[in-house]
Parts: sequence; structure tokens; C-alpha cells
Amino acid sequence: MIGIHKNNIQNLINKCITQSLIVKTSLKCKYYIRRIVRIMNSYRVKIRNESNLKTRVPKEDSVEENEEFIEKFKNYKAHNKQFEYGNLVNMENSKLKIYKDSCYFGQIANGKRNGKGVLICNNGRIYEGNFENNRKHGQGYEQLPDNCIYEGMYINGKPEGMGKFIWDKGEYYEGSWLNGLKHGQGIWIGVNNDSYIGEWKMGNTNGYGVYIAINGDKYEGEFHNNLKHGQGIEYLSNGDIYKGYYVNGKPEGQGEYFWNLGSYYNGTFKNGQRHGRGNWIKDKNAQQSDCYEGEYVNDKKCGFGIYRWPTGSRYEGNFFEDLRHGFGKMFWEDGSYYYGMWDKGNQCGEGEYCKNGEQTKFGIFEKNVLIKEDFEKVKRQPPQIKIRQYTTSQKTVRSNSQQTTNTQKPQINFRPNSVKQPKKIILGQIKNAFQSKQKRQFSLHKQTIDLNF
Repeated sequence: MIGIHKNNIQNLINKCITQSLIVKTSLKCKYYIRRIVRIMNSYRVKIRNESNLKTRVPKEDSVEENEEFIEKFKNYKAHNKQFEYGNLVNMENSKLKIYKDSCYFGQIANGKRNGKGVLICNNGRIYEGNFENNRKHGQGYEQLPDNCIYEGMYINGKPEGMGKFIWDKGEYYEGSWLNGLKHGQGIWIGVNNDSYIGEWKMGNTNGYGVYIAINGDKYEGEFHNNLKHGQGIEYLSNGDIYKGYYVNGKPEGQGEYFWNLGSYYNGTFKNGQRHGRGNWIKDKNAQQSDCYEGEYVNDKKCGFGIYRWPTGSRYEGNFFEDLRHGFGKMFWEDGSYYYGMWDKGNQCGEGEYCKNGEQTKFGIFEKNVLIKEDFEKVKRQPPQIKIRQYTTSQKTVRSNSQQTTNTQKPQINFRPNSVKQPKKIILGQIKNAFQSKQKRQFSLHKQTIDLNF
């Protein structure tokens, strides 16, 4: 019996030992498995970080390992000698950084471009100057792919402060910048040497400035979005002068125009033409001169007006396209007068005529000729003819003086029904001395300047 119990006890001990070994082995396996998992996770993180470094973070290498990139900086002709390769190498913390689309050689701090350096892009863009936290910041010089150049101050990667931009064909701007746009006081010189000096806002001429055109025209006054807008004075190359208000580049509102030959206009303008009420004098310097006071439409006398001649004659009445048209009164210097209708500058229709105190004649007139006399007095003031709206080209013109010919007194030539009508006497042609010149509008050459990186 005792032997049997010994065998059973030994078997139990063996089982316990076996189970203990299994447990220990299991515990060890769990321990090693956990270690393996930790190691694998650390490798995953390392691989991920290395991948990020290749795609996002520029790698820092010694000069000897990147001769291909170093050659770019050796061959680069720096605008400022301090950015030549030999000087960059001797700067403190100077390193090479390689990016996906560019490379940098210069000072590095905290893993970023900080200090002086040169950045060369694959598209041909090159910047040499100061950096702060990887951005252009401070004084710098930049060449763009289209051969344009900017030299001046940068703040947070964009031109700000004083700087000069030169276009590839010679046009340039020098002055103040804000957030990459012309802003503040500056001077612009065009390809053909036209120029602007004055105020800028967000890339456009805004405020007071002086513009000199290619042909010598000069404007001094207010601008808005590259157009003359507000009050100003313009000196034209032919000697004419305009003083007054502008809207969208053209005279509009109250203004004065001085012709180089002495004529003068003071009144309202619209779209660059005399429009509304105004006064015109043929020779402002003469003691006596032709003059007109009245209404204009699209640069021509249209509506009611009074025209005076230096001889003392005058006309009071309606005009249309610079001609007496409608009802009007003509007074001659000797006391003669005509009241009646006019058509395109001629007495035509019902009217009455009195010659130098003689008996007044009433009748029908045709082209300054009394062709039929009525003994009954005709209406002194027939209804005013409705003046149709006059339209013309919308181009801005520089209008010269407009003189109205003094009409001679009517001729009396009755036409009885039984008598053959004699040849009518036409007494005067209206001379239109109006001359027009196309006015050049200022349109500042505007280009989009991409200075962001």
C-alpha cells in the first residue's frame, strides 16, 4: 500500500512541476511578446518620422555630401557681396537645407531659416536677404521667374515698407508697400516714360498725385483706382487748361476750360463734354467778344440761351446742335428785331419783323425771307418746340470755341399765288468753328505682382 501511495504522490509532484514549467513558460512568453510589440511600435514611429522628414522637413547635411546643390550657390552671382557663397560659409550656424522644390544655404536657428541666407527655387525664383522663422523678413533682394526684380523691405514674407519693383521691360515703381501691394507715397515710371508721383492705396493710385503723359499732358489732382476722380487741374500739351471736377477719368460737374487761343468756358460738364448750363466767351482777353450764356447738351448749344455779338446784336431763344432752332428773338444793333420761329439757324415759319423803327411786318418766313405777309398779327410767342434728345459719341473730346454767325436782317419777297416764285435770297451761312480733339485718358499700367512665397 505504501508503495502505491508513493507512486501517486510522485505523479502529482511531476504534474505540478510540469504545470509550473508551463506557467513559467507562459509568463515568459507574455513578457517577450510585450517586448516585441513595444519594439515594433517604436520602429513604426521611427519609420513614420523618417518618412515625414523626407516629405516635409528639410534635411541638414554637410557640405561634402551635397556637392550638386552647393554648385548652385557657388555659381550664383549675388546682388550683395555678403551673400556670395564664400561669405555664407563663414557665417555662424550656416547650413544647407534641401526642399522638394528649392534649396537654401544660410543661417539656421531652431531648425528654421533665421538670419541671412540665399533661397534658390526650381522655377528660377531666387531670394537673398534676411529670414525669420522660414519667412522673408527684413531687407532682401528677389529675382522672379519673369525677370522682374524687387529690392526692399519684407515683413512676414511680403514686401512692406520702402522698396523698388522693376518690370522686365524697364517699367518700375519705387515707394511704400503694405502686405505686398503699393501703398502710401510712391513714384511710377512707365515704359514710355509717362509717370505718376503721389499716393497709392492697395496697389492703385488713390489720393492726390501728379501724372505726366507721354505727349506732355500734365494732371495734378485727385485719383481713385487709377483714374482722375475728384478735383484737379490739367495742362494739355497744346496749351489748353482745364480746372474742375472729374468722375472716372473725365471732366464732370463744375469746371473751367481755357483754350490756347483765348476762348473760355465756365459751367458744367458730363462725361468729358460741356453739358448743362454754362458761359462761353470767344476771346476772354478782348474788351468785346462773342459770348454765349445758356444750356449745352453733349458739348453743343442746345436748349435756351442768349448769344451776343461784339457789334451789339443778340439772340435770345432756343438752340439745337449749336444752331438757332425753335422760337427766338433776334435784336440788331440799329434797333431792328425779329420775333418768330427758326429752323437750323434760319428764320423759318411765323414771325414778325421790324426794321429800324419802321412799321412791323407779320407773316411767314422761309430761310430768312418774308414770303407771305399777314395783316393780322401772329402770335408773339408760339409754343416752344420740343427739343429732341441729342446723342453723339461717348468719347471725351476737347471742344474748341463755337461761334454763331450774326444773321442779317430778313429780306421781303412776297409770293402771290398767281406769280411765279422768285429765287429766294439766302442770307448767311452758319460758321461752325467747333474743333474737337480726342482727350487722352490716364490708365496706369497695372500688373499683378506675385511676391508671396
